[in-house]
Amino acid sequence: MGARTFLTKLFAGEAGVQALKSRRAKKILDLPDRKLLAEAYIPAFAAEGGTILWVGCRAYTADDYAALETHGGEVWTTDIDPSAARWGQAGRHRTGDICEADVFFGDMMFDAIVCNGVLGFGVDAPALQRKALQAMSRILKPGGRLLLGWNVDKIADPIAASLVEPWFAHQAFAGRPARVTFAETTHVYDAFVRRPAA
Repeated sequence: MGARTFLTKLFAGEAGVQALKSRRAKKILDLPDRKLLAEAYIPAFAAEGGTILWVGCRAYTADDYAALETHGGEVWTTDIDPSAARWGQAGRHRTGDICEADVFFGDMMFDAIVCNGVLGFGVDAPALQRKALQAMSRILKPGGRLLLGWNVDKIADPIAASLVEPWFAHQAFAGRPARVTFAETTHVYDAFVRRPAA
């Protein structure tokens, strides 16, 4: 019997499964990268307002949308998994592959995009990462911000691999440098602005 099966039986049924999921979400929210997201990046995006796209929805991201909208911003969400819509922004969620974001969000332009934990977690090959970044560039206004969160143990550095050129310029944001790393985790945040369209 696996550890998960044992714990699920131990906590008995649906209530136990929810307790396990709640504990997992709390562990994720307690990570230093998630704390920085909540304490610095989300308030900075909220202060700038506008239309914000959140890429990748999970139970532990659902509270972030209201925080992003505190100063009048409008949050949209997307995830490739149709079942993740339940954690998306009600009435403003679209299901689709981020590599095709310029197709299923072709009628919109965003002021900011938060893409955290997607590259390396489904969008793995460099060619797919580049396609996703290009698709996001097509729906991000010139001067708009992209926050890209990724893990050094999952993918190669997207800047060193020239995956962000020619669409994005590395730029400090939220009182932090353009790149933030963590001693305790493999997570990295890179902040960019959309270059003017060529």
